Amino acid sequence: MNISSVDLNLLVALDALMSERNVTRAARRIGLSQPAMSNALSRLRALFDDELFVRSGRGMEPTARAQSLAVPVSEALRRIEETLAPALAFDPANLDREMRIAMTDNSMAVLLEALIGRFRQAAPKLDLHIKNARAAGMTPMLDDGEIDMAIGVAGELEARHRALPLYSDRIVGIAKRGRFGPAGPSLENFVAAEHVLVTPRSGPEGVVDRELANLGLTRRVFLTLPQFIMAPYAVAKADLVACLPARIALAKAQVLDLEIFDPPVEVPDFTVSLIWHGRDDAEPAHRWLRETVGDVVREVTELGDAGQWSICKATTDGGDGAPEPLPEPTPPVPTQKRRAPVPAGE
Repeated sequence: MNISSVDLNLLVALDALMSERNVTRAARRIGLSQPAMSNALSRLRALFDDELFVRSGRGMEPTARAQSLAVPVSEALRRIEETLAPALAFDPANLDREMRIAMTDNSMAVLLEALIGRFRQAAPKLDLHIKNARAAGMTPMLDDGEIDMAIGVAGELEARHRALPLYSDRIVGIAKRGRFGPAGPSLENFVAAEHVLVTPRSGPEGVVDRELANLGLTRRVFLTLPQFIMAPYAVAKADLVACLPARIALAKAQVLDLEIFDPPVEVPDFTVSLIWHGRDDAEPAHRWLRETVGDVVREVTELGDAGQWSICKATTDGGDGAPEPLPEPTPPVPTQKRRAPVPAGE
């Protein structure tokens, strides 16, 4: 193919179509009219001799050929942008775009209020879109351009993904105040209680059940919920017992008159990370967004890890109780997968 005969603006259109999976939204993303974007798609189909996108119940699905083009085209455009628009020229006050983040309800409860305040102040033209993770997880959403970044437990990552640890948390138990007292329940009393199980993907058990099974025990799960945020209300209303992240428990314990205790089984701590696709490493706006998330996390966890929040843990500690600056992410080894700490869940 003679590159001089190709309109490189078509690659910008292709990148937008891969991200939005919708002609109208893709046109809006890059400042074209809807007919102009439809014309660009027709020219792309002729250029690559492929349909590239086909209609489905969820919008427009990329063909195998489009998927093979997505990452190389996106990376090429990012490099051009980096060359033509140095990071020093970036001004968040002029950042007129959508920021799409997949978050767990746990990370939303901890960070969302502070993130909203920071972005409204520093980037008033930015539109913030929060999404739930797909059943398949957050990384396929990054691969497909559906989101810009994710906040959650990283799990296994491929070489093209990046993860920056944000904060650590632990699983604690909650019950109505006075039910078990300061020492918490015995293993026998814990198992005898009626429980709330939080299982975002509708699985039959959580990490607490697996630990109980190792002891030859089972508990009665009276209520199953898809999100942690409603569990404290169920505990307060129906005199149940639940296990959930400490930061959510502490945020709700006083207002709902709940007691917090250590579960009588060993449950691993977990780490919440910022996750993104490597193609966005050097893009100035994305870099600023990542740095801003990191700044907000440091402020939230520094307050949250002091005093009444001492049950929570900072990801790193400089020895005086204050979190150290977050480390730079280490690019993964291309031939290996990395495993993150055990995910949150009960």
